[in-house]
Amino acid sequence: MEKGKFGVVLAFYAVLAFVLAFLGQTLLCGLLLLFVIGAEKNEWVSKQVMQAFFLLLLSSVISSVFGAFSSVFSAIPILGSIIATIIRVVEGIISLALLVFEVLGIVNVCKGKDANVPVFSDLAGKAFGLVKKTVYSNPNPNNTNQ
Repeated sequence: MEKGKFGVVLAFYAVLAFVLAFLGQTLLCGLLLLFVIGAEKNEWVSKQVMQAFFLLLLSSVISSVFGAFSSVFSAIPILGSIIATIIRVVEGIISLALLVFEVLGIVNVCKGKDANVPVFSDLAGKAFGLVKKTVYSNPNPNNTNQ
């Protein structure tokens, strides 16, 4: 396994980021991301930590939105409790899906592979310019249509 500038195995940073995402530690995961980008300057580990941070941000946003909806509907006597229950069930399903992505991310980075979180892998790749641009060429360079 490859070691970074400080003698720490680079996969450790990625695993730590996914563990912090699992624990809901937004500030610590953000600080780890800043450290990895600024100090280690390794694209692979930065991309993995970024994916974990994006998962954590999504989890926080979903929690906040569902919490706001739940508090709004809690004022309605009977219908509010039904809607709040539905919101809690949906939030639980989404949280379970995020947990699965976090565990798969941990397993993949332990093996030295990309975490490959579905949407966030592409987003992290775009942040580092790793997405290849498609260049279209003119099939008939001598034919100019004006």
